[in-house]
Amino acid sequence: METSTRKEPDQSKLTNLLELYQSKKYVDAEELAISLTQEFPESQFAWKVLGAILMKTNRSSESLFPNQRAVKINPEDPLAHNNLGTSLKDLRRYEEAKSCFQKAITFKPDFAEAYNNLGTTLKELSKLKEAEASYRQAIILKPDYVKAHFNLGVTLYSLDRFEETSICYNQVIALKPHFAEAHFNLGITLKAMGKLEEAEASYRQAITHKADYAEAYNNLGNILKELGRLNEAEASLRTSISHKINFPQAHNNLGNILRELGRLNEAEESYRKGITLKVKYAEAHHNLGITLKELGRLEEAEAAYKKAIKLKEGYSQAYQNLGIMLQELGRLDEAADQLKLSTTVISNAYLLRCFYKLDQQSNFDNQLNYILNQGHNNALIGSLISQSNIRYGFDQHNPFCNEPLKYVYETSLLERCDFETIFIKAATQILNDHQVQYKNQGLLLNGIQTAGNIFTQSIEATDIIQNIIHHELKNYLKNFKNSTEGFITSWPTNYDLNGWLVSMDSGGELTPHMHERGWVSGSIYINVPPKSKKYSGNLVVGLEDGENAETDNTKSIDVVTGSLCLFPSSLHHYTIPFESSEDRVVLAFDIIPRTKT
Repeated sequence: METSTRKEPDQSKLTNLLELYQSKKYVDAEELAISLTQEFPESQFAWKVLGAILMKTNRSSESLFPNQRAVKINPEDPLAHNNLGTSLKDLRRYEEAKSCFQKAITFKPDFAEAYNNLGTTLKELSKLKEAEASYRQAIILKPDYVKAHFNLGVTLYSLDRFEETSICYNQVIALKPHFAEAHFNLGITLKAMGKLEEAEASYRQAITHKADYAEAYNNLGNILKELGRLNEAEASLRTSISHKINFPQAHNNLGNILRELGRLNEAEESYRKGITLKVKYAEAHHNLGITLKELGRLEEAEAAYKKAIKLKEGYSQAYQNLGIMLQELGRLDEAADQLKLSTTVISNAYLLRCFYKLDQQSNFDNQLNYILNQGHNNALIGSLISQSNIRYGFDQHNPFCNEPLKYVYETSLLERCDFETIFIKAATQILNDHQVQYKNQGLLLNGIQTAGNIFTQSIEATDIIQNIIHHELKNYLKNFKNSTEGFITSWPTNYDLNGWLVSMDSGGELTPHMHERGWVSGSIYINVPPKSKKYSGNLVVGLEDGENAETDNTKSIDVVTGSLCLFPSSLHHYTIPFESSEDRVVLAFDIIPRTKT
């Protein structure tokens, strides 16, 4: 400490300064503190309070000098070291800040606040284990220290220790029930644990305590989407935006909802709004690409995917979707180049398809061996094994389904439910809904296909239809309960039901295709016009991607109104053209595993 003599302000002035600071009269307190430091430049208390005022008023840069002066005048003052550390931390000078907090603790070993601040600094330095230890010491010294419990929760979440994280946030809430951010972070943690309903409740609690909490409304919307409550999700996201209009993530997430609801133009508008607010928003560019593709604007979709890739290094999902689109356009070499850069499971299968379509047997063999060695199994892989066995004369075991034609299941729903009231009414309502858009579908001739997932529509009958489908899926499994085929023995425990309507007029047909993301695909025939020819309007399923209804590798199904067909998604299928004055209306659907397959 300096030995020079210094004059101190009167105690009454110091008391007045402290009272002004504690009563949050920062303007008056700052004026008095400056006056005192000018008149008494060696008054450590005046410098210390001035530094604290400047930190309280978010002027970290200005607070640095007063806090440095306070430490210089009294190098053994733990509070002065803590305050200086706080200034340095706010200025992102973390190593210097760490040293200050450590000095504060040296001079005051029971200084809980310094331990908490040290923890925050260590976290910024990516020293998470050390940060955890520091927070825990702060809590030992001060068990009701809300901020330390909260910060410990943040750190444990970064360490993927979600159960412990939830305990921390629940402790915070017990100490401070109205702490909206704690409820919000608990919601994030519960979501990471797969506890969606509990996460929903936490976000709603956050909103209860902070009515304009835009981020909570945003996250709640995402949870509701996962729970299949899309209309509620849309409302929540619109509320989020109403509280924070310039919230790019909320606009992007709203776009996701609208796209699934089949409202593609509105989805496009939402994504573009998100991009306007955050130009380098890779995810929004990617989602815009998906939407533009569904709208049939393929050049724009390609540009959007490429923009996303440019903005986000290693963006597997964007490489995947760009590769798939290029494959559909017949640009197979370009598609393969993109798919090679993706790390998603499905990309490996699409790359395998590229090699098959390019007839590159060696590359096909190598890619297939890699896939099988990785234990990957999905409908597209199964389909390509079936096709390659035919083309190349292989006898490769198919882990998805060796004999998929044996697993085509047909039944009639006419006598099992009020078919007209349930199915015909629902189809009519959806097809007449002005908000529902139609997807660009190059495979469909003389017909339309609804965009999005019809099971997200706010139509009462769709819930009944889903229950009927779930019941028939159970029957399907019962029918093949003794099967050793992979798609039966590995039947997904959790899956989503994705459905759409196809309406064809005279001359309508759906050309050969398969549903790569499905596990089992199905169709319910809501109206099938009378046949003008033997096979007209029939559903044909087969092992290969081609039109031939009379081979050992195909099966023609004489569908009629009320028919339900189920089959492994590895099968290709198409509709034989028909002639009629009536529309042929079909509800098609897939069950899609929630886990990666």
